Amino acid sequence: MKCVYCISVSYRKADIEIRKSLKFDEEKCRKISTGLVGKGIVSQCVILSTCNRFEIYFCGEKGAENDVIKSVSTHSGISAELFSRYIMLYADGNAVLHLFKVASGIDSMIIGEDEILGQTKNAYALALENNTVSYELNMIFQAAVACAKKIKTQTPLSKTSVSVATLSANEAAKLGNNVNALVIGASGQIGKIVLKNLASHKNINVKAVLRKHSDHRRLIESMGIETADYNDRYDFMNSADCIISATSSPHYTVTRYDLKDRLTDKKSRLFIDLAVPPDIDKEIAELDGVRLINIDYFEQLAKENNALKLSSVDIAEEIILAEINTLRKDMEFHDFMPELESIKNKLNNKSLEQLIYKMKSEVSADTFSEFLNVLKSF
Repeated sequence: MKCVYCISVSYRKADIEIRKSLKFDEEKCRKISTGLVGKGIVSQCVILSTCNRFEIYFCGEKGAENDVIKSVSTHSGISAELFSRYIMLYADGNAVLHLFKVASGIDSMIIGEDEILGQTKNAYALALENNTVSYELNMIFQAAVACAKKIKTQTPLSKTSVSVATLSANEAAKLGNNVNALVIGASGQIGKIVLKNLASHKNINVKAVLRKHSDHRRLIESMGIETADYNDRYDFMNSADCIISATSSPHYTVTRYDLKDRLTDKKSRLFIDLAVPPDIDKEIAELDGVRLINIDYFEQLAKENNALKLSSVDIAEEIILAEINTLRKDMEFHDFMPELESIKNKLNNKSLEQLIYKMKSEVSADTFSEFLNVLKSF
């Protein structure tokens, strides 16, 4: 098997300012991965870029990670020296194990969250589309996704899953008996989940603002949720108790300048910013009655929820180790297949006894014992 590496920058070491510089859209991920593969720096590449982590999985020679770091640094605007401070580098078996933990939600800020599996599948699908993966990363990513699905069906991890979207809706629900919630970015992946979670609370009235020609308007309205035009969003903030923004826009969706004269009702309002880079100008927190929380706020809430899931993690890790063991055997057998015919011909001229004595002299006692047990059951 070729050497597999993962360069990871996540919430574990990097704050939101660093992470937002590494939050790449599909076009930038495509440019980085195809550039690395096209120049022969690496032979395969998959990039996973989310609010809480940036990870690049690749196959290459030892030392290729330095060129990968330089490439990411160039596209992010972060110097290679600064970027390197936040990196966790995984190689071979550790890289594979890390991916399995990421895909299953075990390595997430909120253990067991569901969004990361979809994000992992999308990252792999983009790499397939860009022709930046071949056998090794194909096998590894397919196995990681299958394992994550198995964990979600066979352990309580997904049944007790609490995502950022769920926690956001819970924060809104705490505000009172008749909460008016406004969602910006309702057509995005996180925004859709936020809407569903808000709609599940009987004490919340939900309104979603969308771009004028959004294809999602009819679907959202079919859920019984009122929609409005994105350009009119400030008109609804005065009557709202909670405003949640979760877009992929590079620009603010809410600024202090545009908001300050719109809030004529003197009441408390909660603004929740789930975007990286941030959607909401942090200076709005200076306005009377405004409380602003962002994605990092949920880290403490996540820790409390994670404590309840530790027993599920133990079970999930056992499943991961078993699935990785199967993956290793599949990949070893794939590499062995071209030699199979030649070895069959050699065995025709050798006795089984010779093979047993050769195994006895060249492998460990445990391996030899397993080999003999296989022969006994053959």
